[in-house]
Amino acid sequence: MKIFLAEDNPADVYLLRQALGVQTGSEIELLVAQDGEEAMEYVNRKGRFCGLPRPDLIVLDLNLPKTDGSDILRAVRESNELREVPVVILTSSDSPRDRATAERLGADGYITKPSDLDAFLSLGSILRAYAVVRG
Repeated sequence: MKIFLAEDNPADVYLLRQALGVQTGSEIELLVAQDGEEAMEYVNRKGRFCGLPRPDLIVLDLNLPKTDGSDILRAVRESNELREVPVVILTSSDSPRDRATAERLGADGYITKPSDLDAFLSLGSILRAYAVVRG
């Protein structure tokens, strides 16, 4: 399973790797963009992302430096190659406005980042289910 993650917080990337069980030889490959600009390069298949296979799941933080997660979601849904890939928003924002915007732009799921470690680690099975159901 291939997952693309746009997340600027290294601690959250680490926790998500743990939650998904990503390790050497793992069945899950996690490709990370550290800001919105890198994420847009991924969507447009430029730079280090040129020629990569389509992911089974895209996980986006909304509050990214350089380019907002909503703009990335919009670009994913406009992309011929990526529009059918499930997209889950994983963000610290619990704003009803952000949730409504994500839904309007075609997000398949919206998860507020848990503050509890056990709850964060349980996200692995939730995210894998999105990839299996739609992927």
